Amino acid sequence: MKLVKTLCAVAALTLSGLGTATAQTLEYDCDTQAEHFSVLKAVQSGPDYRVTGNISLRETFAVKKYLTLGVVQFEPEDGSWRARLGIVVLPSGKQTTVIGTLEVTRNGVEDPPKILGEVGAFVKGQTYPIALTLGAGGGTATLGRYSAPVTVPASGKVDASIICSGGEFLFTDLKLGG
Repeated sequence: MKLVKTLCAVAALTLSGLGTATAQTLEYDCDTQAEHFSVLKAVQSGPDYRVTGNISLRETFAVKKYLTLGVVQFEPEDGSWRARLGIVVLPSGKQTTVIGTLEVTRNGVEDPPKILGEVGAFVKGQTYPIALTLGAGGGTATLGRYSAPVTVPASGKVDASIICSGGEFLFTDLKLGG
């Protein structure tokens, strides 16, 4: 646990130095036990907001209360909305179902999640491109070969986060901003 906190602190310091003019490429091996989560966060100032890279589900852990997920997320300082894109593992008896989702929340109310691709389109051990972009007119979410519009206008300071829970997700070639 101490190692995880140390790695998160180092990653947070690295991310805090990112500017919007030049995006740095990062790798984040997000390994979080069941019922826990890990977050890396960087503030983007706009007017365009972007997180791109690759995501791979490496391992899942038995969860009881929370879902196993690996996502990229945008949320403004005031918390008035959130756009979250990534891979979610749904328990189904002894089996699990891996899906790609786009979730949008506005003023505390969640829109119905958009499923990207069909069930079975995403599997453990494979790597998929992931990109979430926003601006004043909304944006686009892309996971693997599937895309969906994001109907949330963004402005001001926005937190760009990489989040995982209940499993190991490898995020590679991550670019936050730029």
